[in-house]
Amino acid sequence: MWENRSRILFLSGLTLAALVYIQMGMYLFYTMMGWDLQFNFLQLCKTTIHSLGFSSAGYLLDALVLYTFTWAVWMTIRQIRLCRRFETTLMQCLDERETARVNQRYRIGKDDVIVVSSREPLAFTVGLLRRRIVLSTGLLSLLDEKELAAVIHHEAYHEEHADPLKVFLLSLLSTVFWYLPVLKHIHTNYKVVREVLADRHAMEQTGGMADLGRALLKLVKQRQTMPVMQAAHVSFADTAINYRIQRLLDPKKEVPFQLPTISVFISVSVIILLSQLFWVSMA
Repeated sequence: MWENRSRILFLSGLTLAALVYIQMGMYLFYTMMGWDLQFNFLQLCKTTIHSLGFSSAGYLLDALVLYTFTWAVWMTIRQIRLCRRFETTLMQCLDERETARVNQRYRIGKDDVIVVSSREPLAFTVGLLRRRIVLSTGLLSLLDEKELAAVIHHEAYHEEHADPLKVFLLSLLSTVFWYLPVLKHIHTNYKVVREVLADRHAMEQTGGMADLGRALLKLVKQRQTMPVMQAAHVSFADTAINYRIQRLLDPKKEVPFQLPTISVFISVSVIILLSQLFWVSMA
């Protein structure tokens, strides 16, 4: 069920954004290249928009399209630069001895764990295309071997399924398309679902919930306030902590999928309105 929910959320977010992006792309080609796009229902749309007083829809669309594409490109470039800068920072804090030991002990043949020198107990997966599992020396001193193995299995799930990239994409879409509030709901719930799936993977690999549960409780108890990381990442103890602890205590506990009626209504209304505005402007 959780896999299906994850796929539905991710594909729904991409589909909604694609609907608007495709229309914006067609509008750009029409504006810049003079495409002749004529359809029978355009006259009806045009009449509807004019009756609502949107006779200057073209100027509004120009501004919206310029904002959307410019903001999306800027955020993507910014995230790539942040990831590169963050990787450089990690290398400066690298504990080579512990990194070699942890990779040899837990990630034979993969060498994808970085251990950094920090008193703060840290465990997260970072990176867009080149993903790394990052642990801190503070975490290694806090957890025993079995608990550490559970945390690494959890983060390995995020790494193998490209979760930092997917979460960043949904975050990007929810920010760029702020006028589609359902995307924010999708982004928030997708992060929770991915954490639940990573927890389940860790429990399957370690043979139970005890090690993962102890690790999570220790991190919640010891973790101090950390500055917000801007590089694309997913962290072991930052999302839906209370719900995940409840699920560890009661694995059968489920949360029914709640459709955000108001957000969906607003988002669908905006998409319909934009569709009419685009077609009228190209008519």
